[in-house]
Amino acid sequence: MNQRQNDSLMERKPVGYNVHTGSDVQAMLQVMGLHSIEQLFADVPASVRLRRELDLPAALSEWELMRDVRAMAAMNSSVLTHSSFLGGGAYEHYIPAVVDAIVSRGEFLTAYTPYQPEMSQGLLQALFEFQILTGRLLGQASVNCSVYDGATALAESCWMMCSATGKRRVVVTGTLWPQYREVLATYLVPRGVTVDCVARNPQTGQLDEAALARALSAGDVAGAVLQTPNALGVIEDVAAISQLCKQNNTLLAVCVNPLLCGWLEAPGKLGADIVVCEGQPLGLPLSAGGPYLGIIACAKSLERYLPGRLVGRVHDLNGKLGYALVKEDREQHVARDRATSHICSNQALNAIRAAIYMACLGESNFMRIAQVNAANAALLRELLCALPGVKALCSGVHFNEFAVELPIDAAVFCACLRKRGIFAGVPVEEAVAGHNRALLVAVTETKSRADLEAYVREARACLQES
Repeated sequence: MNQRQNDSLMERKPVGYNVHTGSDVQAMLQVMGLHSIEQLFADVPASVRLRRELDLPAALSEWELMRDVRAMAAMNSSVLTHSSFLGGGAYEHYIPAVVDAIVSRGEFLTAYTPYQPEMSQGLLQALFEFQILTGRLLGQASVNCSVYDGATALAESCWMMCSATGKRRVVVTGTLWPQYREVLATYLVPRGVTVDCVARNPQTGQLDEAALARALSAGDVAGAVLQTPNALGVIEDVAAISQLCKQNNTLLAVCVNPLLCGWLEAPGKLGADIVVCEGQPLGLPLSAGGPYLGIIACAKSLERYLPGRLVGRVHDLNGKLGYALVKEDREQHVARDRATSHICSNQALNAIRAAIYMACLGESNFMRIAQVNAANAALLRELLCALPGVKALCSGVHFNEFAVELPIDAAVFCACLRKRGIFAGVPVEEAVAGHNRALLVAVTETKSRADLEAYVREARACLQES
């Protein structure tokens, strides 16, 4: 090919994307009894109608588009380009390659909902095993096949408590993640549910039990919501709060980091009526914030209020063992307006990811990862608090993230470390910390001692610059 032919080829306009052909348009107009597109939009005032072509750039060929998108992607910073100590609900964990290998099989990688058990025994069995594994992990008898994410799971658990008790008031801790509080308000307030906030103990960072007792004493509370670790990274005393709730005839929902259950006793075994969690630490990548995995586990007595799907082990007419969706009379596709929830989809693929992750690790390795997370966080906290002007925000016990008080604005500190190739953490909102110098730092098994020492070294440099 000569240069002229090559230039001609490169100048050729790419074929545009036309969603409807001319014959398609005419057929639709005919059905509506119209003769032209102009007639279709005749009711739109002329003053607001655009009479020119959209001011868009020229179309690109496929390779040109890929080049431009890659150039834009290269401008991003991520855990692949920076050492990340971000937390607050989404964490960088190592995901074994086998998880992606298995979950990408065609039998799993589908949008199909297994309403017909004869068509999908493998998928149903995988989801059943997810329920078994997470039930053991969280210490509860019944687990659904997932909802959208941890915040959704917590909101649904609050509605479960309201439905079970007939009361329309819930009490949440002031150290609940702020984005979770926003979702609770969106879910519950339009339904006439009052959401009250209980203060924390300023020294320990834990829930103020005396304040909770006062809130529950009115007798009109459907349930209390506890997060552990909380927005300051502090582990709450689930057993004590559970006992307090039982004394006041109030249900308790605990939002937990699932990895914590590999290090400490599961909330379900400590008396929580409902346990919810964000399943992202169980083999899900960060993925710019989703899709993630909401998990709800509850006592058998509350199972009828669970949202989403349940898979059960059943027998066919010949007595052969199988798996099927069970207790579907709770769900939207059967109960319609009487459904326990109007979530009409779920995160089945991510639930299978979590099941594969847990099955591949096994109990001993799961516990080991939890222990490494805790040990790494304890070491970094000690090293950081040795820096001039840095101290622990509260004295409570932490797991894999902790809050420190800095001598400078936390956002300024984060910006400085980001320039040095480190995501320093998540600034704690002023409403929780009381000032703008608090930083939540997360440490997982992906960090070596050298990574921790590099963080401290660069942190010292940033503090000296300020």
